[in-house]
Amino acid sequence: MHIILTGATGSVGAAALRHCLASPNITRLSILSRRQFSLPTSEGMDVQKAQIILHDKFDTYPSALTDMLKGADGCVWAQGISQTEVSKEEYIRITYDYPLAAAKAFSTLSEKDHFNFIYVSGEGADPSEKTWTLFGKIKGRAEAALRALPSTPPHTALRVFNVRPGFVDPPDQRHKKKLSRRLVYGAIAPLLRLLPSQVSPSDVLAKVLVDLATGDGNALASGVGVEDEGRTLRCVGIRRLGGL
Repeated sequence: MHIILTGATGSVGAAALRHCLASPNITRLSILSRRQFSLPTSEGMDVQKAQIILHDKFDTYPSALTDMLKGADGCVWAQGISQTEVSKEEYIRITYDYPLAAAKAFSTLSEKDHFNFIYVSGEGADPSEKTWTLFGKIKGRAEAALRALPSTPPHTALRVFNVRPGFVDPPDQRHKKKLSRRLVYGAIAPLLRLLPSQVSPSDVLAKVLVDLATGDGNALASGVGVEDEGRTLRCVGIRRLGGL
């Protein structure tokens, strides 16, 4: 299968990248990135199937780019940023505008009858936008808009899954080197030991994301952590499907 990945240098995206490179189900991986970076070369990872495509305007997909992506079967949209790191306007652009533009552009890429679009949202997302947090409002707004796309031609091939991880715990120390990361981990670690159900280990999360991207696109079976007619997966559901 041919899968598209964004956000490959972030904690969630990097874990998804490693899982994609190791997955025999994925024969081609297109990574959309603003900059070049080194692919992981651990044993069992096939870097030959991966291509980094430089792209810096994630609200625009010219034909030259979509031609390169033609035949893709799914996308893991792991691109994102903290609401504390950018202005409100930029946060909305990255969190809402970018994934909506991508889903629309990707909806006709697959040669199959469906294209899986996996949106990495987060616990606290509220599609009703009644929450007071910017994060919850805009993530929820994106979830609702993405879910509405498949009922609107020419996007009917889309199969959308909104995945809401809790606190994402990287399996290595690479993403704990930033001061902001160290402060967050230090402050929240004691609480997480008491509430493990709210933790999404990045390797487990990556497996679930890639499984959804390479799946048949059908709604998830009902169960703990599955909502919105099988199209929204919460943290406890991620852990359950990931074998925790």
